Amino acid sequence: MKYFILSILLLFIAGQVHAQSNQLFELPRLSSPITLDGMPDEQAWQEIPPLPLTMYQPVHMGQMTERSVIRVAYDDKYIYVSGKLYDSEPDKIVANTMYRDRYSGDETFAIILDSFNDDETARWFFVTPTGVRVDQLVSKDSEGDGSINRNWTTHWDAATQITDEGWFVEMRIPFSSLGFRDFNGEVTMGMIAYRWIARKAERHIFPNISPDWSRGFTKPSQAQKIRITGVEYSRPLYITPYVLGGFEQINQLNSDAAAYSRQTDYTTEAGLDIKFPVTGNMNLDITLNTDFAQVEADEAQVNLSRFPLFFPEKRQFFQERSDIFDFNLGGNNNLFYSRRIGLQQGQPVRIYGGARLAGRTGKWDVGVLNMQTEAFSKLDLQSENYGVYRARRDIINRNSYAGGMVTTRLGMDGSYNVAAGTDLIYNYTGNHYIDFKYAATFDDRFEENFNPLTNGIVRLFLQKQTSSGFYYRFTAKRAGERYIPSMGFESRFNYTLIDARLSYGYFNSVESPLRIVTPTARYFVSLRNEDNSVESMLVEQPWSIDFKDGSSMSITGSWWFEDLRFPLVFSDRTFVEPGSYTFYGVGFNYSMNSANRLRTSLSAGVNTFYDGTQISLGISPTWNQSRHFEISGGIELNRLDFPDRDQREYLNVFRLRSLIALNTQVSLQLLSQYNYLSRQIGTNARFRYNFREGNDFWIVYSETSNTHTDHVTPALPRFDNRVVLVKYTYTFL
Repeated sequence: MKYFILSILLLFIAGQVHAQSNQLFELPRLSSPITLDGMPDEQAWQEIPPLPLTMYQPVHMGQMTERSVIRVAYDDKYIYVSGKLYDSEPDKIVANTMYRDRYSGDETFAIILDSFNDDETARWFFVTPTGVRVDQLVSKDSEGDGSINRNWTTHWDAATQITDEGWFVEMRIPFSSLGFRDFNGEVTMGMIAYRWIARKAERHIFPNISPDWSRGFTKPSQAQKIRITGVEYSRPLYITPYVLGGFEQINQLNSDAAAYSRQTDYTTEAGLDIKFPVTGNMNLDITLNTDFAQVEADEAQVNLSRFPLFFPEKRQFFQERSDIFDFNLGGNNNLFYSRRIGLQQGQPVRIYGGARLAGRTGKWDVGVLNMQTEAFSKLDLQSENYGVYRARRDIINRNSYAGGMVTTRLGMDGSYNVAAGTDLIYNYTGNHYIDFKYAATFDDRFEENFNPLTNGIVRLFLQKQTSSGFYYRFTAKRAGERYIPSMGFESRFNYTLIDARLSYGYFNSVESPLRIVTPTARYFVSLRNEDNSVESMLVEQPWSIDFKDGSSMSITGSWWFEDLRFPLVFSDRTFVEPGSYTFYGVGFNYSMNSANRLRTSLSAGVNTFYDGTQISLGISPTWNQSRHFEISGGIELNRLDFPDRDQREYLNVFRLRSLIALNTQVSLQLLSQYNYLSRQIGTNARFRYNFREGNDFWIVYSETSNTHTDHVTPALPRFDNRVVLVKYTYTFL
């Protein structure tokens, strides 16, 4: 009987603890103004109780080695965050860079706000000891690829100071940069605050979140619920005009193919972006004569497969609430891929303008986007209209939704491609999820009657969202031969696949140098629909290890089967003949703690490869000479050897990047990339003077150069193209 009573008592206590952990935290209001100077010494701060912090890593709920005092408060317009981040060895504080939006392994102080209180999305703000601000978007409850958008930016302020006691910080985030839902004068949000001590790989966090997920410290569903009262959402109108001038030089082969001639085109442009919050949860963006001259250049990639390469979206217009427009079909495959708009075969296409409305109303997420592009004679493209229409609604519980999406790509010549899809994500118990999607496309190139299987794609995805204990990922997918999403990204066509993964993650003892070890077993097979033959098969077992010092490594053993119906071409002199091939290999990856001033990541692989061999080596060193100068390199070496056919090729890419920051406002980035196969160097330089948020002066230089000019006739020009642009933007608030 006493054990029964004790059990009931323990259950009651556990229930009380759970109930207490889910209670709303009343965010205190500031009693007087704050001077944002990086030193939280005002009386108003002293009246705010500090947050109770817990060690998240390297040992969950372990003994914190440094003292951290974090306070959060608000007034009518802003959320304020302060940190007194004491350090017993202040000369070892990691402050590597002053480059805006750049994280170079520095100490960080952060707040993550689920301002819509949807347990799925959040805005992530952090600052480094040098005052560098970084802002990112979190979606999909921080699960899976693409759930962290590092290219998003918004308006907010921060100030820091470094002393012989540690470093100190104040942050000020406008409610207008967050958006929120107001119910009867009350606002509920989710909040996570933390301090990261880089050299120790130590994180102090509020609330106490278990490290059972790979990025648990960023999960909106685990955030502390906070309540704010007596605030009204202001509707600031952001009007950002730009002016741009410059020239482009192109060397083209003459009509008689005897020589190259240079053509110089001068340009002057003006355009306008407008942002207006229709409600606290819904933003309207309008763009006229859209320009993305200042966008960072893509990093070169080596393609050793038969599938197209994927490049992430970096253009700012497409970043805000990009999670709403997500209709993921596994990996990088998506029904909507924003780089289809204004970019064709790597070349920019003028965007006349467009509008986007995105946000939340009640239990609905809604997104509407429409843009018009100019005709592009170089690629024989008509002027086109692009439309995306997205809606989804919470159902059953806070982690489940059902929705739909329609995309339209309409050419002025009457051509069209329309896609329509429906999706369901259901959190049926604990961390277990079902994700079901179906989409179909309609294209003017096909006259056949619509068939749900032939024109469509269906995907079933099952997973357990955790990184501790046993967890799984299972995908079954089928795409028909007429499923062609011309506004999306799809790596394969007319196939059926199964992808099953079983993992086990376990945290090590306090004394162990290992933090978590995760072995995984994976089986993947892709079948051709026309005859059910195996196109690809993969069996692999990776072992991933995270160390408590912040470094990580992985070892993967793999076995492949590939059936080629067409030659796989790597260069003019290296290819693989059609046929069936079985090959195997092992790969290795290692990354040092990013807090080191001199650090690197290393990858290597040795494989049989079709009817030959592949040896690969990658190294990416970074050196922060000071907080004003960072230089990094990237070397990717691939040697393909097919001795039976007397073929050998080197597919190598070399990368050199320099970041120079006079302060957090004036900076220069230089990126040079050399492709060994094409014997070309691509150079991109971007100078930025950020007067204030939304007010920027840019100078952009790009060039593609030829290093082997005389190996063909006529000799190649020294460069293929060169672009110099000057751009100025100013935001009226």
